[in-house]
Amino acid sequence: MSEQSNKSRDVAATVNRLRMLQVDLADESDQVRQEQLSEVIKRALAEIVPEQRQVFLEELRDRFPNWDAGRTGQVGQKETIAAPDMYEDLNDPDFLIEKLTAIASSLSDDKRQSLAVKLKQTGLLPSTDHGWSDQCYQRMQKMMPGVDTAAVDPERFVETVALLFDFAVKLDPLVWSTWRKVAPRSSVHASGDFKESLLKYLQDKGELSECREILEHLRFLIAGIISAFGQTGSQFSRYYMSKFSPSQIEALVDIEKRKIWVSREVKCWEKYIELARSMNDTSIEREFMDQITHFAETLMRGR
Repeated sequence: MSEQSNKSRDVAATVNRLRMLQVDLADESDQVRQEQLSEVIKRALAEIVPEQRQVFLEELRDRFPNWDAGRTGQVGQKETIAAPDMYEDLNDPDFLIEKLTAIASSLSDDKRQSLAVKLKQTGLLPSTDHGWSDQCYQRMQKMMPGVDTAAVDPERFVETVALLFDFAVKLDPLVWSTWRKVAPRSSVHASGDFKESLLKYLQDKGELSECREILEHLRFLIAGIISAFGQTGSQFSRYYMSKFSPSQIEALVDIEKRKIWVSREVKCWEKYIELARSMNDTSIEREFMDQITHFAETLMRGR
Protein backbone atom coordinates (compact mmCIF):
# COMPACT_ATOMS: atom_id res chain seq x y z
CA MET A 1 0.00 0.00 0.00
CA SER A 2 1.41 3.50 -0.90
CA GLU A 3 2.36 6.14 1.67
CA GLN A 4 -0.39 8.41 0.31
CA SER A 5 -3.08 5.78 0.86
CA ASN A 6 -1.72 5.03 4.32
CA LYS A 7 -1.83 8.73 5.20
CA SER A 8 -5.37 9.13 3.89
CA ARG A 9 -6.48 6.09 5.84
CA ASP A 10 -4.93 7.47 9.07
CA VAL A 11 -6.56 10.86 8.52
CA ALA A 12 -9.98 9.26 7.88
CA ALA A 13 -9.70 7.12 11.01
CA THR A 14 -8.73 10.14 13.12
CA VAL A 15 -11.59 12.24 11.72
CA ASN A 16 -14.09 9.52 12.53
CA ARG A 17 -12.77 9.19 16.08
CA LEU A 18 -12.99 12.94 16.56
CA ARG A 19 -16.54 13.09 15.27
CA MET A 20 -17.74 10.22 17.43
CA LEU A 21 -16.01 11.69 20.47
CA GLN A 22 -17.55 15.09 19.80
CA VAL A 23 -21.06 13.66 19.79
CA ASP A 24 -20.36 11.69 22.97
CA LEU A 25 -19.18 14.88 24.67
CA ALA A 26 -22.05 17.06 23.47
CA ASP A 27 -23.21 17.71 27.03
CA GLU A 28 -19.73 18.52 28.34
CA SER A 29 -18.15 21.96 28.62
CA ASP A 30 -16.07 23.47 25.82
CA GLN A 31 -12.92 22.97 27.86
CA VAL A 32 -13.56 19.24 28.38
CA ARG A 33 -14.35 18.75 24.71
CA GLN A 34 -11.20 20.60 23.65
CA GLU A 35 -9.04 18.57 26.00
CA GLN A 36 -10.46 15.26 24.80
CA LEU A 37 -10.22 16.17 21.11
CA SER A 38 -6.70 17.41 21.56
CA GLU A 39 -5.74 14.16 23.24
CA VAL A 40 -7.04 12.15 20.27
CA ILE A 41 -5.02 14.29 17.87
CA LYS A 42 -1.86 13.95 19.97
CA ARG A 43 -2.20 10.17 20.01
CA ALA A 44 -2.69 10.16 16.25
CA LEU A 45 0.38 12.37 15.71
CA ALA A 46 2.47 10.04 17.85
CA GLU A 47 1.95 7.37 15.19
CA ILE A 48 3.11 9.66 12.38
CA VAL A 49 6.77 10.19 11.52
CA PRO A 50 7.84 13.82 12.24
CA GLU A 51 8.42 14.83 8.62
CA GLN A 52 4.85 13.80 7.68
CA ARG A 53 3.03 15.42 10.61
CA GLN A 54 2.54 18.80 8.94
CA VAL A 55 0.95 17.21 5.88
CA PHE A 56 -1.18 15.03 8.15
CA LEU A 57 -2.39 18.07 10.13
CA GLU A 58 -3.19 20.05 6.99
CA GLU A 59 -5.30 17.23 5.56
CA LEU A 60 -6.92 16.74 8.95
CA ARG A 61 -7.75 20.48 9.02
CA ASP A 62 -9.37 20.20 5.56
CA ARG A 63 -11.44 17.25 6.67
CA PHE A 64 -12.26 18.84 10.06
CA PRO A 65 -13.05 22.58 9.44
CA ASN A 66 -13.66 25.36 12.00
CA TRP A 67 -16.48 25.14 14.52
CA ASP A 68 -18.17 27.76 16.67
CA ALA A 69 -16.89 26.59 20.05
CA GLY A 70 -13.28 27.64 19.55
CA ARG A 71 -10.08 25.74 18.94
CA THR A 72 -8.50 22.74 20.57
CA GLY A 73 -5.27 24.52 21.39
CA GLN A 74 -1.68 23.94 20.41
CA VAL A 75 -0.79 20.38 19.48
CA GLY A 76 2.65 21.14 18.04
CA GLN A 77 4.97 24.05 17.54
CA LYS A 78 2.84 25.83 14.93
CA GLU A 79 -0.23 23.70 14.38
CA THR A 80 -3.65 24.54 15.76
CA ILE A 81 -6.50 22.21 14.78
CA ALA A 82 -10.09 23.44 14.58
CA ALA A 83 -13.18 21.28 14.95
CA PRO A 84 -16.54 21.58 13.14
CA ASP A 85 -19.86 22.29 14.62
CA MET A 86 -20.90 19.03 16.19
CA TYR A 87 -24.28 19.23 14.55
CA GLU A 88 -22.71 19.12 11.11
CA ASP A 89 -21.63 15.56 11.89
CA LEU A 90 -25.26 14.55 12.15
CA ASN A 91 -25.61 15.24 8.44
CA ASP A 92 -22.70 12.96 7.53
CA PRO A 93 -24.13 9.51 6.66
CA ASP A 94 -20.75 7.76 6.95
CA PHE A 95 -20.27 9.14 10.43
CA LEU A 96 -23.78 8.18 11.50
CA ILE A 97 -23.40 4.63 10.19
CA GLU A 98 -20.09 4.22 11.99
CA LYS A 99 -21.61 5.55 15.19
CA LEU A 100 -24.60 3.22 14.89
CA THR A 101 -22.31 0.28 14.21
CA ALA A 102 -20.28 1.09 17.30
CA ILE A 103 -23.30 0.89 19.62
CA ALA A 104 -25.18 -1.89 17.80
CA SER A 105 -23.97 -4.63 20.14
CA SER A 106 -25.48 -2.83 23.14
CA LEU A 107 -28.98 -2.51 21.62
CA SER A 108 -31.84 -4.79 22.61
CA ASP A 109 -33.48 -7.08 20.05
CA ASP A 110 -36.63 -4.93 20.06
CA LYS A 111 -34.59 -1.80 19.42
CA ARG A 112 -32.65 -3.49 16.61
CA GLN A 113 -35.89 -4.58 14.97
CA SER A 114 -37.38 -1.12 15.35
CA LEU A 115 -34.34 0.49 13.72
CA ALA A 116 -34.33 -2.09 10.92
CA VAL A 117 -37.98 -1.31 10.15
CA LYS A 118 -37.22 2.42 10.00
CA LEU A 119 -34.23 1.88 7.72
CA LYS A 120 -36.35 -0.28 5.42
CA GLN A 121 -39.01 2.42 5.31
CA THR A 122 -36.43 4.96 4.14
CA GLY A 123 -35.12 2.56 1.50
CA LEU A 124 -31.66 2.28 3.08
CA LEU A 125 -32.20 -1.44 3.62
CA PRO A 126 -33.82 -3.81 1.13
CA SER A 127 -37.23 -4.89 2.32
CA THR A 128 -37.74 -8.60 3.04
CA ASP A 129 -41.45 -8.10 3.59
CA HIS A 130 -43.19 -9.63 0.59
CA GLY A 131 -46.67 -8.85 1.82
CA TRP A 132 -47.02 -12.16 3.68
CA SER A 133 -48.78 -12.20 7.02
CA ASP A 134 -47.22 -13.48 10.22
CA GLN A 135 -49.43 -16.55 9.91
CA CYS A 136 -47.92 -17.30 6.48
CA TYR A 137 -44.41 -17.00 7.86
CA GLN A 138 -45.30 -19.35 10.71
CA ARG A 139 -46.74 -21.94 8.32
CA MET A 140 -43.65 -21.69 6.12
CA GLN A 141 -41.40 -22.22 9.14
CA LYS A 142 -43.43 -25.28 10.10
CA MET A 143 -43.23 -26.71 6.56
CA MET A 144 -39.56 -25.84 6.07
CA PRO A 145 -37.74 -26.13 9.42
CA GLY A 146 -34.25 -24.72 9.35
CA VAL A 147 -35.00 -22.35 6.46
CA ASP A 148 -34.83 -18.58 6.96
CA THR A 149 -38.35 -17.87 5.68
CA ALA A 150 -37.74 -14.12 5.73
CA ALA A 151 -35.03 -14.65 3.12
CA VAL A 152 -37.17 -16.82 0.82
CA ASP A 153 -37.15 -15.35 -2.66
CA PRO A 154 -40.78 -14.74 -3.73
CA GLU A 155 -40.13 -15.56 -7.39
CA ARG A 156 -38.53 -18.89 -6.51
CA PHE A 157 -41.38 -19.58 -4.11
CA VAL A 158 -43.93 -19.01 -6.89
CA GLU A 159 -41.93 -21.26 -9.23
CA THR A 160 -41.98 -24.01 -6.60
CA VAL A 161 -45.72 -23.63 -6.11
CA ALA A 162 -46.20 -23.79 -9.88
CA LEU A 163 -44.32 -27.11 -10.02
CA LEU A 164 -46.45 -28.59 -7.25
CA PHE A 165 -49.64 -27.22 -8.79
CA ASP A 166 -48.82 -28.77 -12.17
CA PHE A 167 -47.98 -32.08 -10.49
CA ALA A 168 -51.21 -32.20 -8.48
CA VAL A 169 -53.63 -31.14 -11.22
CA LYS A 170 -52.21 -33.75 -13.59
CA LEU A 171 -52.03 -36.52 -11.02
CA ASP A 172 -55.61 -36.08 -9.79
CA PRO A 173 -57.46 -37.08 -13.02
CA LEU A 174 -54.88 -39.78 -13.83
CA VAL A 175 -55.36 -41.57 -10.51
CA TRP A 176 -59.16 -41.46 -10.66
CA SER A 177 -59.17 -42.63 -14.28
CA THR A 178 -57.00 -45.60 -13.32
CA TRP A 179 -59.24 -46.36 -10.36
CA ARG A 180 -62.34 -46.48 -12.57
CA LYS A 181 -60.64 -49.08 -14.76
CA VAL A 182 -59.52 -51.15 -11.77
CA ALA A 183 -62.80 -50.89 -9.87
CA PRO A 184 -65.65 -49.91 -12.24
CA ARG A 185 -68.28 -51.00 -9.71
CA SER A 186 -66.66 -49.33 -6.69
CA SER A 187 -68.66 -46.86 -4.64
CA VAL A 188 -65.51 -44.78 -4.07
CA HIS A 189 -65.57 -41.76 -6.38
CA ALA A 190 -63.77 -38.42 -6.67
CA SER A 191 -65.26 -35.78 -4.40
CA GLY A 192 -64.61 -32.96 -6.88
CA ASP A 193 -62.29 -31.50 -9.49
CA PHE A 194 -59.13 -30.36 -7.72
CA LYS A 195 -57.96 -27.89 -10.39
CA GLU A 196 -61.36 -26.24 -10.65
CA SER A 197 -61.75 -25.98 -6.88
CA LEU A 198 -58.24 -24.57 -6.40
CA LEU A 199 -58.69 -21.93 -9.10
CA LYS A 200 -61.99 -20.88 -7.51
CA TYR A 201 -60.28 -20.52 -4.15
CA LEU A 202 -57.45 -18.44 -5.63
CA GLN A 203 -60.05 -16.07 -7.07
CA ASP A 204 -61.93 -15.92 -3.77
CA LYS A 205 -64.85 -17.83 -5.26
CA GLY A 206 -64.44 -21.04 -3.28
CA GLU A 207 -63.34 -22.45 0.06
CA LEU A 208 -59.96 -23.90 0.96
CA SER A 209 -61.72 -26.67 2.88
CA GLU A 210 -63.08 -28.03 -0.41
CA CYS A 211 -59.59 -28.20 -1.92
CA ARG A 212 -58.28 -29.86 1.23
CA GLU A 213 -61.05 -32.48 1.16
CA ILE A 214 -60.37 -33.34 -2.50
CA LEU A 215 -56.63 -33.67 -1.85
CA GLU A 216 -57.21 -35.78 1.25
CA HIS A 217 -59.49 -38.11 -0.71
CA LEU A 218 -56.86 -38.37 -3.46
CA ARG A 219 -54.09 -39.03 -0.96
CA PHE A 220 -55.96 -41.94 0.62
CA LEU A 221 -56.79 -43.41 -2.78
CA ILE A 222 -53.12 -43.29 -3.85
CA ALA A 223 -52.05 -44.81 -0.55
CA GLY A 224 -54.72 -47.50 -0.87
CA ILE A 225 -53.73 -48.48 -4.42
CA ILE A 226 -50.01 -48.56 -3.65
CA SER A 227 -50.56 -50.57 -0.47
CA ALA A 228 -52.91 -52.93 -2.33
CA PHE A 229 -50.22 -53.81 -4.87
CA GLY A 230 -47.99 -54.84 -1.99
CA GLN A 231 -50.67 -57.17 -0.62
CA THR A 232 -52.44 -58.44 -3.74
CA GLY A 233 -49.74 -60.97 -4.67
CA SER A 234 -50.04 -62.90 -1.42
CA GLN A 235 -53.83 -62.59 -1.43
CA PHE A 236 -54.10 -63.95 -4.96
CA SER A 237 -51.79 -66.81 -4.05
CA ARG A 238 -54.08 -67.76 -1.17
CA TYR A 239 -57.09 -67.52 -3.46
CA TYR A 240 -55.46 -69.77 -6.08
CA MET A 241 -54.39 -72.33 -3.51
CA SER A 242 -57.87 -72.37 -2.02
CA LYS A 243 -59.22 -73.57 -5.37
CA PHE A 244 -56.44 -75.67 -6.89
CA SER A 245 -54.44 -77.15 -4.06
CA PRO A 246 -54.42 -81.00 -3.95
CA SER A 247 -56.06 -81.04 -0.55
CA GLN A 248 -58.86 -78.74 -1.72
CA ILE A 249 -59.52 -80.84 -4.84
CA GLU A 250 -59.55 -84.03 -2.81
CA ALA A 251 -62.03 -82.49 -0.38
CA LEU A 252 -64.33 -81.53 -3.25
CA VAL A 253 -64.12 -85.02 -4.74
CA ASP A 254 -65.03 -86.60 -1.40
CA ILE A 255 -68.04 -84.32 -1.05
CA GLU A 256 -69.37 -85.01 -4.52
CA LYS A 257 -69.02 -88.82 -4.18
CA ARG A 258 -68.29 -89.43 -7.87
CA LYS A 259 -68.42 -92.77 -9.70
CA ILE A 260 -67.25 -95.51 -7.39
CA TRP A 261 -65.60 -97.56 -10.17
CA VAL A 262 -63.27 -94.67 -11.05
CA SER A 263 -60.05 -94.37 -9.08
CA ARG A 264 -59.53 -91.48 -6.66
CA GLU A 265 -56.60 -90.14 -8.70
CA VAL A 266 -58.72 -89.99 -11.85
CA LYS A 267 -61.54 -88.25 -9.99
CA CYS A 268 -59.12 -85.62 -8.68
CA TRP A 269 -57.67 -85.05 -12.13
CA GLU A 270 -61.12 -84.67 -13.65
CA LYS A 271 -62.04 -82.19 -10.90
CA TYR A 272 -58.89 -80.17 -11.55
CA ILE A 273 -59.65 -80.03 -15.29
CA GLU A 274 -63.19 -78.89 -14.50
CA LEU A 275 -61.95 -76.07 -12.29
CA ALA A 276 -59.16 -75.07 -14.65
CA ARG A 277 -61.60 -74.52 -17.49
CA SER A 278 -63.10 -71.63 -15.52
CA MET A 279 -59.70 -69.90 -15.40
CA ASN A 280 -58.67 -67.67 -18.33
CA ASP A 281 -56.93 -64.33 -18.88
CA THR A 282 -60.09 -62.36 -18.19
CA SER A 283 -61.07 -64.20 -15.02
CA ILE A 284 -57.55 -64.04 -13.60
CA GLU A 285 -57.30 -60.31 -14.32
CA ARG A 286 -60.73 -59.73 -12.81
CA GLU A 287 -59.79 -61.65 -9.68
CA PHE A 288 -56.56 -59.71 -9.40
CA MET A 289 -58.37 -56.38 -9.78
CA ASP A 290 -61.01 -57.45 -7.24
CA GLN A 291 -58.25 -58.12 -4.73
CA ILE A 292 -56.80 -54.64 -5.32
CA THR A 293 -60.25 -53.04 -5.04
CA HIS A 294 -61.13 -54.87 -1.85
CA PHE A 295 -57.87 -53.97 -0.10
CA ALA A 296 -57.87 -50.32 -1.26
CA GLU A 297 -61.52 -49.77 -0.27
CA THR A 298 -60.97 -51.38 3.12
CA LEU A 299 -58.00 -49.08 3.73
CA MET A 300 -59.84 -45.96 2.58
CA ARG A 301 -63.00 -46.63 4.56
CA GLY A 302 -60.98 -47.41 7.64
CA ARG A 303 -59.14 -44.07 7.56
